[in-house]
Amino acid sequence: MRHSEPEFAEITPELRERLEKFRDERSGDSLGNVANTILFEDDDVRIWEMKLAPGEHSDLHHHEHDYYLVVDSGDLVAGIPPKDSPMDFFVGKIPPNGNTVRVPKGGTEWALNVGEKTYHEILIELKRT
Repeated sequence: MRHSEPEFAEITPELRERLEKFRDERSGDSLGNVANTILFEDDDVRIWEMKLAPGEHSDLHHHEHDYYLVVDSGDLVAGIPPKDSPMDFFVGKIPPNGNTVRVPKGGTEWALNVGEKTYHEILIELKRT
């Protein structure tokens, strides 16, 4: 597993329409968990696992702390911020050998697997930052 800057896929008009439709349909969602399962937690870190089959999505979540994402499988995953967010949609490309990416605190989004492969990552939440 290596660390590198994330690569992003082009958002075609069709994909943008899909992401906008998803956001509109989920606009009433309350904030939920950043991933599926907590694997470990102490005073310093919380370690999560996220697995999304093609078409599956996470809860709407807020990155309360800094995170490291250790992505080991998948091909394309979208970040979909709420309408009132200053962020735009993004679609991350997953390298064949995975990637480790730093995510600073502050963002709010859903993760949506827009690829053809199951997306899997381990999230390391730095609770004392």
